[in-house]
Amino acid sequence: MTAPASDGEPRPFGELALPYALVAPAVLVALAIAILPLLYALWLSFQDWYLLRNPQPVWGGLINYQALFADAALWRAFGRTWIWTIGTVAVEVAIALPLALLLNRDTPVARTASALILLPWVMPFIVLGYGWRFLLDSEVGALHSLFHVLGVAGNSSILNDPNLAFVIIIFISGWKGMPFMVLALLAALKSVPGELYEAAAIDGASPWQRFLTITLPAIQNTMLIIGLVLGILAFYSFDLPWIMTRGGPQDATTVLGISMFKAVFTDLRPAYAAAISVVMLAILAVAALLSLKLRRRQ
Repeated sequence: MTAPASDGEPRPFGELALPYALVAPAVLVALAIAILPLLYALWLSFQDWYLLRNPQPVWGGLINYQALFADAALWRAFGRTWIWTIGTVAVEVAIALPLALLLNRDTPVARTASALILLPWVMPFIVLGYGWRFLLDSEVGALHSLFHVLGVAGNSSILNDPNLAFVIIIFISGWKGMPFMVLALLAALKSVPGELYEAAAIDGASPWQRFLTITLPAIQNTMLIIGLVLGILAFYSFDLPWIMTRGGPQDATTVLGISMFKAVFTDLRPAYAAAISVVMLAILAVAALLSLKLRRRQ
């Protein structure tokens, strides 16, 4: 089998198939890594597997999903996870947008800051979590001393307050993901032609009007896509709240990731944890599709 080449000469089938054959192993490995665990989790969610009773999983049908929808603590964690996700993305946008606008100026300070701003993003969660725990420690933490002077924290760490621990960890989570949003918005800002701002200034538009009519429309698609990516990462969060509070105090920082962890390693119910993960995936997929569809209509 042959196909015409650009010069009119037929090309052998082997030459046409070679690029696809070279990338096929990598594609197959990527699909296996992505799909096989998903299929296993879906299969496991229909099993009845309590490790202290069944050494091997047995078919349980919808038993895990029935337990899931009747679990009041899990529903509270579900609502907390949405607050965590929306709050994290909101903090990322609130910090990243003004920083991106400042760093968009071509100055030596802006170029240096653009490199340094990546530090929170590349910092491992274990280092980040314990670093913030040290800063908020009631005995030696610098931030705790500041909060104590301001009257926000008492003698114990703010992480021991059920009303404030969740708020402070959401801020830390947003601070951690902020650099990725900054760099994405900065790249979008660099693509905006300067002539648009010059024309708007000549027409008498104020800086705020130029931001609303030129800058914001130019970066809103980037903000939406990066916000969705960071929102998905936040929705599956486990490491930061677990490192800092273990889900406490009084389950105030227990999100779905911690609920899944406890289902496996505390309650010894891996099939129930698999059911939670399947529901999380389905909800997040629907939310992402609805967001993108709404954006296309707009």
